[in-house]
Amino acid sequence: MMRIVVEGWRFLPHSFGIVNQYQCLELLNRPDVELYHRDMPYLFKNWRPTSGLFPEAQEARLRAIPAPPAGLRSDAVLRMAVPYRVEADPAARRTFMWGTAEWGIVRDAAMVGHRPARDVLPHTEATIITSSNWSRDGFVRSGAPPDKVVVVPCGVDTGLFKPATPEERAALRARFGWEGKFVVLNIGVVTRNKGIVELLTAVAALAGRFPSLWLVLKGADRLYNSKQFLQQWLERLPPADAALVRSRLQYVSNALPSAGMAALYQAADVYVSPYQAEGFNMPVLEAMACGLPVICTKGGPTDEFTHPDFARRIDSTLVAMKEEDKLRLAPDVDHLIALMADVVGNGAFREQARAAGPAFVATRFTWTHVVDRLLQVLAPR
Repeated sequence: MMRIVVEGWRFLPHSFGIVNQYQCLELLNRPDVELYHRDMPYLFKNWRPTSGLFPEAQEARLRAIPAPPAGLRSDAVLRMAVPYRVEADPAARRTFMWGTAEWGIVRDAAMVGHRPARDVLPHTEATIITSSNWSRDGFVRSGAPPDKVVVVPCGVDTGLFKPATPEERAALRARFGWEGKFVVLNIGVVTRNKGIVELLTAVAALAGRFPSLWLVLKGADRLYNSKQFLQQWLERLPPADAALVRSRLQYVSNALPSAGMAALYQAADVYVSPYQAEGFNMPVLEAMACGLPVICTKGGPTDEFTHPDFARRIDSTLVAMKEEDKLRLAPDVDHLIALMADVVGNGAFREQARAAGPAFVATRFTWTHVVDRLLQVLAPR
């Protein structure tokens, strides 16, 4: 029996909280795991717990995970929250910290007390778990010893994130008002690293050629000022282009349950993510599981879980930024436009992706696969 204490976020529509909860749900299925959970403070004071993100039965299981009793000695402590703490837990045989390095480095603001990551990470007592080799390289670049950073990817609940039947899809599109439209979907916080300016530019460029083109952005207004960010990006466009985009733009601001998120993927036509920096990019994986073709930036973490059978990669250039020595990928907007135009006109590719993406995910990236790998990392040595 392995005794595991997770310290993290629950009931929050943030990637750290979502990954944590899916991992916990899978760990609860393991008869050889004794699981405890200690809730950590949210990163910002205005963040509030959100119920209904998971199905009622799953949420009940998450709420029922006991807190660790006083004096408990665990085999492993797994930290799933920001700020990052890398000191050893004296009450655990081994200590682990889950984190990401989206910009090719670990920002000092992510560390406890905003201490310089390059001063802290070389002396980490915790084993660092991250979700991609891109992110792993960022931790190592920031001073973490290579043998202290391991990769465990993210996963998908394929019982929920799956293709809809033709009848279900038609009903969803009618409910969303998407009949007769070619729907380009993007999900995220609408911050700079998501490549929203590039996406808006591409939509404006294609609007004349494809009158049915429709852009749907799902923000994260419960956590960040996503709608305000979107207005800033629109203002960067020439006025005529901004007007074109606004005439074919739908913005979804409210927090959706997991079934509602799956419905967006199931009803859309293509998922486009011209990102500049990501630790993993879970929406791309979720879109694949739902049978959507995806277009995403080449050179980043999505290279590790996409395939030409269902994905097109945007040419990009690696750019070194002066700000905190960050790295970013600059997607080629002309190539993005060409790829989007091709997918709009390529029904055979879209149909191929509908079968190939879910099959690929089901054999490699379910939460069962993820937790199998996680337990190998956490196992006592």
